[in-house]
Amino acid sequence: MPKIAEKQTVLNGRGSVVRFASGTSVGNYVYREWDNSIRNYRTKHILEAKSLEEAIAMAPQIAIELAQDLANKPRNPINIDPLNLIAREEKLQRDKEKLFRAEQKKDSPKMTIEKAMDDWLKQQLKRVDAGAFSINSYEHKKNCSKKIRGYLNWKKITMTSQINETSFDDYCIYRLKDTDKRILIQRELSILGEFIKSYLVKYKYIPARLWLDGQFLPKIEVRQSDRDANPAINSEDWNTIINHVRNIWRKEAYENKKLPSSNQFRGEVKVVDRKTTKKSIWFRNMFWHWILVAKNSGMSPEEICKLKWKNVEIVDVGRVSNTKAQEEWEQIMGEAQADGIELDLEAPDFKDPSEWAPEGTEWGREERLIAYITTMRAKTQDYREIPCNLGYVFKRWRNFVKSQTEQPIKGDDYVFAQLFNEMKQPNQRKIGQHWRWICDYLMSSGKLKGHKFSERPYTLYSMRSTFIENHILRGTDAYLLARICGNSVATIMQTYERIDIRRRTKELTDIEFGSKRGNPETISLFDE
Repeated sequence: MPKIAEKQTVLNGRGSVVRFASGTSVGNYVYREWDNSIRNYRTKHILEAKSLEEAIAMAPQIAIELAQDLANKPRNPINIDPLNLIAREEKLQRDKEKLFRAEQKKDSPKMTIEKAMDDWLKQQLKRVDAGAFSINSYEHKKNCSKKIRGYLNWKKITMTSQINETSFDDYCIYRLKDTDKRILIQRELSILGEFIKSYLVKYKYIPARLWLDGQFLPKIEVRQSDRDANPAINSEDWNTIINHVRNIWRKEAYENKKLPSSNQFRGEVKVVDRKTTKKSIWFRNMFWHWILVAKNSGMSPEEICKLKWKNVEIVDVGRVSNTKAQEEWEQIMGEAQADGIELDLEAPDFKDPSEWAPEGTEWGREERLIAYITTMRAKTQDYREIPCNLGYVFKRWRNFVKSQTEQPIKGDDYVFAQLFNEMKQPNQRKIGQHWRWICDYLMSSGKLKGHKFSERPYTLYSMRSTFIENHILRGTDAYLLARICGNSVATIMQTYERIDIRRRTKELTDIEFGSKRGNPETISLFDE
């Protein structure tokens, strides 16, 4: 008798699902029932099952097919009563429907949609507390769940048992009435799919066959114009923003005078008495350095908020100033001539100012600080190192922090830690609010032009888009750019490549004036 590797009783003890470890059916899943009339098992292979769970789910249908096979196999082929066959077929159909209802009732316990989604969100929050999930991703799922609940209320679906094959067919139509952002609807459908698969199906609140069908959730086509939610900032607008933040908005914190409230574009403008405080001075200086790091490193806002001092390394690679080099040479030669000394020193050669001068012995060497940032994206959980021209920015920010507190700076401290709130990491939402208010003010004043190919406002992620688009225009290798940004090359080109083609007109329209066209000879390797 063949050995059994796995076994599970199904259909309330009517039969069982087994996987044999030996014999002719080794490795296959088989449904079997005991037949007292022959004192043996009647069996039928479950050919499509790849696991015990799949075999158990398919057992009711296999049991019906086994009964049909037995009914269609007459014991005496000569005496067949057609009426008996019809009655038998009707009985089998009733049994099939009865089994289906029993299985559906067994696998789909009742629960309200509200409670199911609340329980699922609690599970996601536990992941946040365990450090396996970011709070921003949790907030994104929470916001998407509100849209999903609204749709289900619109469909008058309040219980999980009401969900069927057509429950979500109208989701795209419903959401397109409120938003034209197709990529947002696509993300909501992705969250909905995760909720269904990881909660409703897992805990058997809906039959697994709905999800396995492959057409349970609708699909929406995302066009290239839908990917412009975070447009890059053109150079003129960036200069306007950074000059306003550094020279006007930041300096207001040092002055005691009546000023418009920070949220003047979220309602009625109110003039308030602003008092100089260390907290406001710290925040506005922090905001200035924060956006400089965002624009020149390409890191996401979440990464910058989590950045620690131990993850920043500054290296002086040096550079050569040709003017300074000439001045140094002339000074030495002049002093030698005044002392009556003849020096045989050649004048320094012209050098590319962008080249490094790490040795420290070059004429006209000046300090150039390169920052190496080690970071990890929460989405991919992959570490990467970003070289960037932020050495002076980090050095200036460190000196400012030291001037504001007597506490020593430790490696595990956040770079932009809240000095007046237990050194916690900066509040990304508050930074985003002030960014929005500043951009709204400059846009309403007519000082910003906006992106040429997008009508969307600048966001915190726009600085990441700016970093990427600038490197694309500069001709940075796509693989290298994708590596330091933590994206794939396909994502870089699909999501961020929205460059103004006029900025590359020269290389597309250059003509080689005076060049002669040659007629190279083609060498044939065969006779005919």
